[in-house]
Amino acid sequence: MNRSLFSKAIVPGLFSFMTSSFKERQPYYSTISTIKNSRRAYEESAYYAGLGLLAEKPEGEGITYDDFIQGPTKRWVHKTYALGCRITEEMIEDSLYPDIPTEMSDMTKELGRSARETIEVLVHDLYNGTTKTAGDGNAIFYNTHTKLGGGTWSNLLTPAADLASSSLKQALLNIEETTDDRGKQQVIKPKILLVPAELEFTAKELLNSTHTPENANNSINSLQSRSLQLIIDPYLTDSNAWFLIAEKNPFITFMRRKVKFAKDGEFETGDSKFKTSFRLSCECNNPMGVYKSAGA
Repeated sequence: MNRSLFSKAIVPGLFSFMTSSFKERQPYYSTISTIKNSRRAYEESAYYAGLGLLAEKPEGEGITYDDFIQGPTKRWVHKTYALGCRITEEMIEDSLYPDIPTEMSDMTKELGRSARETIEVLVHDLYNGTTKTAGDGNAIFYNTHTKLGGGTWSNLLTPAADLASSSLKQALLNIEETTDDRGKQQVIKPKILLVPAELEFTAKELLNSTHTPENANNSINSLQSRSLQLIIDPYLTDSNAWFLIAEKNPFITFMRRKVKFAKDGEFETGDSKFKTSFRLSCECNNPMGVYKSAGA
């Protein structure tokens, strides 16, 4: 950043030099992903299938034996993200307005905002993106995930449907009836309904109305008893897609190094240099516990 780029900053007579920022949002990434710390270059996760059902044992014959089944291993490879800003010595000396960030405290705030926004985008790629895969090699939200004991399971509403009373009830039923890798019943309790800003009012009507908002029969709204936490997420890029997240969220974000800041000066030019960086990885191995409808 130099005087030619910010020419108005060295010209007297301006009332103020305003930035384009408003009040910052509370972080979303820590709610829609499980955050863990890491001390290694990478982290790995594996899962296994337990034992199957008991077999009938005829009189005088031996029992049937079963084995645990090893599942796939997923690796979280931490990547480094960084950004810097350089301000010339002349710019620092000649700037007439305190709103221009030329001190470490000012630059920390600006770089910190960029870092937080970057983390949000990276974590939300688990929901928005198309390149992330589960441990079985399929897309995270997929119709036929592979069960270790044979067969498939789904965490994608098919056919896709817009958010409505009937589609939300079907999604709740589907996620709760998902059996484990050996076909045994398990408890998956949906906790969060995650929607983009475009679906805010529809979601609030579905969850908060005492009676069903979609018909004139004055029926009791059974969805209200589920006490789902509604999160209206501006980082979701598909205006029609919506998600259910269980109490145990399988999306894991490892923070290898939290956001940090540094400042240095350049002897030859007298310029000041500021930077921020962090190391992070976001992946999912077994995506039971998250469910998606892409919308109609």
